[in-house]
Amino acid sequence: MGATKIMVIRHAEKPGGYNGAQYAGVNNLGTVAGNDGAKHLVTLGWERAGALVTLFAAPWGPKTSSLATPQFLFASDPIAKHDDDTSDEGPRQRPYETLTALAAKLNLSIDTSHGKNHYAKMIPLTTKTGGAGISQEILTQTGTTGTFNIPTSWPTGPAGARYDLVFVFDRPSGNGPITGFTLLAQQLLAGDLP
Repeated sequence: MGATKIMVIRHAEKPGGYNGAQYAGVNNLGTVAGNDGAKHLVTLGWERAGALVTLFAAPWGPKTSSLATPQFLFASDPIAKHDDDTSDEGPRQRPYETLTALAAKLNLSIDTSHGKNHYAKMIPLTTKTGGAGISQEILTQTGTTGTFNIPTSWPTGPAGARYDLVFVFDRPSGNGPITGFTLLAQQLLAGDLP
């Protein structure tokens, strides 16, 4: 049986302005920061990464019946390879960093076998086993017709990009087409929108 729920989250907050303050990226040890931290989460993003544990993992989560505790985690490969696709703009640490606390809590490894923007290669894995993916590719590869009012791009809010959402695709049979879609607000940190 394949995945009955495919949950997609965006990486947590990246370098930029939030609530009137500028943030630079920093790695998990604090040894890379400032301009050198451009591919890492900001401190606010690390807070969200930790808070995802309460959204998905017992004893606090799943917070709603629309969610499930992940059995598999996927993120783009954070390590540069000699044969990287130049259209990928290089590897980023943020997707992987966003999942590290959740992976530790759930005792799961993060599958990083695909580069950034290689959704078509990743989706066969997600539709067979569970995890994350990108909306249109999920619908296409599961043979789903209809759009379920799925946003065509990642939603924004008054402050710009939204890092506080979960796209949830339901497939109760574990194979075949998607039968439902929910756009869920995480509501984990101060300033998250409903």
